[in-house]
Amino acid sequence: MFRTLPLYGLGLQIVFFLLFFSALLSKMNNVIGAATCLMLGFSSITLGLYSVKHSNRLFLCAIVIVIGTLIIGFTIFAYFLGEAGYPPLVRVSF
Repeated sequence: MFRTLPLYGLGLQIVFFLLFFSALLSKMNNVIGAATCLMLGFSSITLGLYSVKHSNRLFLCAIVIVIGTLIIGFTIFAYFLGEAGYPPLVRVSF
């Protein structure tokens, strides 16, 4: 069971890339798109970290963790940071 966890993480990342390259993220509400991307990124990192503990495929686990981190970084850059005087797409207020 633990040997397939990195493959599940890669599956989540493939779902992200399918959403991104098919332009479905641009058609979604910004908040829902950001939440979806963050959920896919955090869950793939979680699966990668959990599989490092229980798996022999350390290289595949490292790839899952790195790509998940890049997904989260891209999501923060695209949705939560403003650019050239434009406000961010998702505003977080506390």
